[in-house]
Parts: sequence; structure tokens; C-alpha cells
Amino acid sequence: MRKQHILVDKARRVAGWLLRRPVVVRLRQRFPQTTSFIANRLHTGRFVGLPLTLIILTALLNMMLLSNLAESVVEAEWVVQVDKKFNILLYGIRSEGLSQALYTVTWLGDRQAVFVLGGLATAVLLFRRQWFSIVAYWLAMGGVGLSVRFGKTIISRARPQQDMAYYLVDHFSFPSGHATTSLVLIGMLAYLLYRHLQAAWQRRLVVALALLLIGLVGFSRMYLGVHYLSDVVAGYLLGILWLLVGISLVEVLEYNRRRHDNLPLP
Repeated sequence: MRKQHILVDKARRVAGWLLRRPVVVRLRQRFPQTTSFIANRLHTGRFVGLPLTLIILTALLNMMLLSNLAESVVEAEWVVQVDKKFNILLYGIRSEGLSQALYTVTWLGDRQAVFVLGGLATAVLLFRRQWFSIVAYWLAMGGVGLSVRFGKTIISRARPQQDMAYYLVDHFSFPSGHATTSLVLIGMLAYLLYRHLQAAWQRRLVVALALLLIGLVGFSRMYLGVHYLSDVVAGYLLGILWLLVGISLVEVLEYNRRRHDNLPLP
């Protein structure tokens, strides 16, 4: 937390220095509405300022990467070859014990996990009257389901060879629905828990565990031979988009509520 405060303080100092430059002063005087809009987008003291601007830019970059990866899967032979060789490598070191363990872990990216864990989280949030968090969670998960189905239908990529798969799956491969789902499911639950924790070590632990579980789910899909590397990467990229949507929705709605109720803004 101290490092965050230091970074915010430095950002404010840099912003203040820039705003005092003569050329910036002249621009503000000549284009007051435009410069006011830009200043609000770069405000470091509230989520709808610089944090939201960075999230939007990250989302745009993420969409570009996802689009390029989808195009490469269809047109770039080297991507296909890397995928196949990586699957062969993992198949060569596969063990029954680890396969069974990862088969259990992969449940965290399953549709059933969305409703089981999401239902438990919803019950807690209802008790705490966190309506915005409930809406954001289910909206993000609904977006995951629709976008994964759309992506699989458009790309229509076949699964890896059936003789390499630990178990058979009969629908398309790209992007990995389990990778997408686990990132948003675990990411949203970790974010909601993070908001209610005060101790820095607890927050770091939540983030570390979330990253570990998300990584294990993605790895399990490749290790079990049901997805290619690029499928999982695409799933993560798509998941990041919906996670950003969910987090932004909670923060923006909460910000507007506090402003409407004349409460102190975070």
C-alpha cells in the first residue's frame, strides 16, 4: 500500500508540473472543454479518471492482440507447428497421477463451477447488500459464455489429436473456454475479496492464489491434451477483457452511487 501511495504521489507531481507549463496553460485557456475532459480522464484521485483510462487502453491493446492471434491461428503455419510440438512435449512427460490432479483442477473453468462458486458468492453479496457486485459478476460471466461460443464458431478449430487427449471433447478448440472462464471466475471472486480485505499481506495472498489457480487451469488444458497453447493464450486474453468489464462496472457504479448520495468519494 505504501508503494501505491508513493506512485500516486509521483503521478500527481508530474501532472501538476505539466499543467503549469506555459504551452499547456495556453491550450487550457484556448480549449477549456477539451482540456477539462482530458484532465478528468487523467485524474489520479478517482477510479473514473486515470485508472479507468488505463483499463480502456489495456482493453483496446488486448483486443488487438487477440485479433492478431486469431488471425495467426488461421493463417500462420508456424503458430500451428509450435502448438503441435508443445502438445507432443507435454504428452511425452504425462503421468497418470498428475493427470488426475489436473483433471480435478480443470473443474474451476467448467460451467458448473461458475454456478456453484458464483451462487455461493451471490448469497454472501446479497447478505452484504452488494448489488453492483452481483450484477457485474453475472454480466461478466454471461459475456464469457457468449463470446467463447462465438469465437469457437467463427474460428472452428479442431481439437488436438484424440489419441493424445486424456479425455474426449467434441466441440471446437479456439479459444479455450476453461481458460477464459477460470480467469474471469477466479479473477472476479479475488477482486471482490480483495476490496474487503485491509491487510496488505492478505491482499497479496489472494492475488497470488488467484494467479496460481488460473495458471493451473490453463496448463491443465494443454497437459491433458484437449487444447493447444494458442487456445489457452486466446482464452486468457478474452478473459482479461471480461474481467476488466466486471471490475470497471463495480467501480463506476459504486462511484456514481457515492456521488449521488453525497458520500466521500474513494
